[in-house]
Amino acid sequence: MRRIYVALAILAIVALSLSTYFFAFNTSKQVLKIYCATSLLYPLEKVETDFEKANPNIDVQIEGHGTIQVIRHVTELNQQIDLLLVADYSLIPRMMYTTTMPNSNEAFADYYVRFATNRLVLAYTNQSKYANEITSNNWYSILTRSDVKLGMANPQLDAIGYRALMVIQLAEDYYKQQSLFHDLITANFDPPISSIANGSDYTIFVPETQVPKNDKLTLRASEVDLIALLQTGYLDYSLIYLSNAKQYGFNYVELPDEINMGAPQYQNNYERVQVTYEHQRFATISLDRTGETVYYGLTIPKNAPNPELAEEFIKFMLNGAGKTDFEASYHPVFNPSYTDNISALPSSLTSIVTKEP
Repeated sequence: MRRIYVALAILAIVALSLSTYFFAFNTSKQVLKIYCATSLLYPLEKVETDFEKANPNIDVQIEGHGTIQVIRHVTELNQQIDLLLVADYSLIPRMMYTTTMPNSNEAFADYYVRFATNRLVLAYTNQSKYANEITSNNWYSILTRSDVKLGMANPQLDAIGYRALMVIQLAEDYYKQQSLFHDLITANFDPPISSIANGSDYTIFVPETQVPKNDKLTLRASEVDLIALLQTGYLDYSLIYLSNAKQYGFNYVELPDEINMGAPQYQNNYERVQVTYEHQRFATISLDRTGETVYYGLTIPKNAPNPELAEEFIKFMLNGAGKTDFEASYHPVFNPSYTDNISALPSSLTSIVTKEP
């Protein structure tokens, strides 16, 4: 009799386990797929948590990449993503407005929302070499010391990569250090990344491949990789966004507005530097970039599987609890945000997004 009771108990446990499994399997959530610039991962993870609490039937899946890669996943790799958020809003019209969807004459997008800004700083830790010496007046000379390791993002994959090149060239002019770009960049790549002056303007030439020739300079796909190397002490310094420096608790040197890419009143100064690429690596974009103020942008691709759900997430982020999440993450969003094409903007967003001035 005891054996019968034991057998019945085992059967009951198995039945309960199977019913739990099939219940979970059959109650799948609706997926909202978001690709973003890696500099947005920190606040978006908080927004994701709060959005899912408010919408328990939604599973928000966020994946971070360099800004250029974010868009390429849609335009060249044919992935269907519900929402894209990038660190350089101008890449949306450049890469998506003239690129048509497969088996269609319709472009991948016809509007963007410009929703936030940022600026570059020089981040470091207490363990960084010369951390007790570096200031806003000598940072550029500290970086050129032979034993200092500097990190930067790949300029062919990430907006902060080409922006870092621009900042260093602008710093060379601002501090009147004629060999700064050469000493930090050109001398440490093979083949070299060079900068050529034309009057007061500069053109930075990026070769097809970027290979650091020594351990002075480390190249990675995005700033998230650089953050990890800073945290472990592999790098001494890296140019990253102010929001990321604050989010991850780094020390940082503030750069002058004339060179930090975050002050619209110095837009004309930023425009003096252009990054041009000697090889068109990607089918949907010639990557030549002219310096300008940092602005973040978003769009819902025309082939998004769940566009209405993406609209709800945008509203939550720009005008709901997600706005508070961004503010708590040292990365406030605009109120209102701006669009280049109000007629194409989803009607649900017109109360929080206005036409660009």
